[in-house]
This record gives sequence, C-alpha cells and structure tokens, in this order.
Amino acid sequence: MVNDKPKKVAIGCQGGGMHAAFAVGVLTEVLKDEKKQFELVGLSGTSAGALCALMVWYGLAPKKKGGQGSAKDAARRLDEFWDRFVAKTGTETLLNMFTFGALRLEETEVPVLGINAPILGINPYGAIYKTAAACLPRLGARQQYFDLEAMLAEACPEFDDIDWEEVKTRVLIGASEVVNGLETVFDSDVNKKTQKPNEGMQPKNKIDYWRQRLELSLSGVAASGTLPTFREAERIGRGYYWDGLYSQNPPVRDFFAGTKVVPDELWIVRINPQQWPEPPETNGDIQDRQNELMGNLSLHKELDFILTVNKWIKNYGGKYKDHHKEVTVRTIKMTKKTADELRYSSKFDRSRDFMDRLRSEGREVGRDWLNSWNANKAKEYPEDAAY
Repeated sequence: MVNDKPKKVAIGCQGGGMHAAFAVGVLTEVLKDEKKQFELVGLSGTSAGALCALMVWYGLAPKKKGGQGSAKDAARRLDEFWDRFVAKTGTETLLNMFTFGALRLEETEVPVLGINAPILGINPYGAIYKTAAACLPRLGARQQYFDLEAMLAEACPEFDDIDWEEVKTRVLIGASEVVNGLETVFDSDVNKKTQKPNEGMQPKNKIDYWRQRLELSLSGVAASGTLPTFREAERIGRGYYWDGLYSQNPPVRDFFAGTKVVPDELWIVRINPQQWPEPPETNGDIQDRQNELMGNLSLHKELDFILTVNKWIKNYGGKYKDHHKEVTVRTIKMTKKTADELRYSSKFDRSRDFMDRLRSEGREVGRDWLNSWNANKAKEYPEDAAY
C-alpha cells in the first residue's frame, strides 16, 4: 500500500478466555508491519483481549530507565505472557483437565430429557474456594497460574517506570463497575493527563453518563478479566469491578472523542463469531451462544455508530466534517471451521496444544489479512464480520 503518510490504526481485541490466543497470533504478525505500512496509535481490549492489548502496549511504551519500547519487544512480551498463562506443572495440568473437563461435562445433557447439572458452582467468596486456592502453591501450582494480579505484576515489572510523556500509543481497557452499574474504561491518556478522569456517579455529583474513565493500572486490567464465578470483584478506589464483557467488548468509543490523535482505521480482532450454523438447541449450545452475543452486541452498537457518523460526514460536510473524521472499520476473524468448533468450555482450556493451535491460526490469518490490506483488497465492516 502506497501512502503519503502511514495510516493511523487502532486495534480492538475482543475477550474470550483462551480463545484470545488467536489474537496473540494476529498481533505478533501486525507488529512485524508496524511503522512500515501503518502507525499503531491505539489498542483496546476486554478480559483476555485486555491482556493482549496491555502486553503489546507495555512493550511499545518507553521506560524511564529501560529505554524506548519497540514492536519487537512488544511481540516478545506478548508471547512470553501467554506462555506463562498456559498450564505447565503437573498440578496445573491436572487442575486444567478438571476445570475444562467439568465445564465440558456441563455442556452435555441426558438425551431426550435435556437435563444437565452444573458442576462448577463454587463461590469465590466462600471458605471452600479460598482454602483450595491457598493450598495450590503447596501442591505445585505457580501463584501466577491462578492469581491474575501476580501474573500481571511479573509480566510488567517496570509499569511504575513508564515515561508517560513519551508514550505514543493509547490503550483502553474495558471493565464493569458492579455496585453502580458503570461502564468503565481504564485509559492511558488519563495517566498522560491528556484526558480527564471521570469517576462516574459519586455522591452529590451531577450524573452525566452511566460510564466512567479512570487511569490505567494493572488492577484495572485484572478487573477487566474478573469473571464473578472465578474471582472476587476487584476493588479499585470506591468501586468494585467485574469483566468488561458486560459493557464493552472491547471499548472503542473513546478513540474518537475529545482526543487529538484520531485513528484513520479501526481493526477489530474478533473472537466471538458473528453467526452460527443453526439455532442453538442444547443447553450447552445455548450457553455458548448467549456468551458470544453478550460479547458482540455491545460492540456492534459502538461500531454501527461510527458508521453513522461516517454517513453524516458524507451527507452534511461543512462544519460537521471539520469536527469529525471518517473512520474505516475492519474485522480480523478466525476461520469459520475453527469458530464453529469452539465452545464456551474451551475458553477455559489452558493446555499447551490448544493455545498453540489457536496462536498458529492467528499468525496465518493475520499474515494473509495484512497482505490483503497492503494490496487494498481488505473488506470493511459490517460485511467482513460475516462468514
């Protein structure tokens, strides 16, 4: 692709548990072309997508003592993080087999009667859950395997040493505040002081929106990946946070509001398939499709509004065009065969073989997609969201 100036690109990474290993492969390919064909000005993510976005951003971010970041460093850190995420020790392998196996068993049901019983119903606030978690290190499981905050601290040891004034790439992390029901974005531009924080609904304050923008923190990223059936709500300040799947998957609106650097293109690395082969009928398929729709429909509202603004620019021009920018939205997605085969339970499969298979497909799909984009043949949203 020949441009006078490289396209400014922001990439949004959907959440989807271990299915996000596909995004790892895509991003490692994208980073090979960064600066050559385009400029990566933004990243966003929710849940496992937040982990991907954070690690790429952290690798690109300059450190006061550690020097300038780079695309090569970002790719290395992303791969190393997901290597830590996989089950390694014998205890972790057995734990993964039990967890994934139990969830897979939940998806089966008695023929004709259509009955299946929930197996993993342990409350993360309860004594049994806490006792089991406390015993895991003594049984041979790494703390980082079951403690997301410990894993993030190990992966980002220089987070407090980031040179915020020199950070060029913005990152948005999506989460859901539980008590007041606030759509929440942890935004690196708040750390840079180029965006003001908005703590949402507070006593005696006027409520403008049921959403808030807070500074980026490793706790915020952990909040984005907090499924209430597996982790207690993450407390940050006066708020309690769950997975961002319930609000934005991933957040993209803030890339285009009140900021000087607006992307020319927005690329969504889609984990949840837009379509299904047929209506789900079994309880397992219904659960799977519910989870996918929850993660897709909130995203579509934001993407569809971007397309609406594009139409307004074309139709009205003038001052409206002076204050808004036409943005191209594109989708990068896994093959239909893989999307059809994956299930809700496999989002929790942390086995090496499964992760490597999805990561390999992500690299292959990402390279083919970039070649198509470089040749001006890449399709656009909403057409490219379908199979």
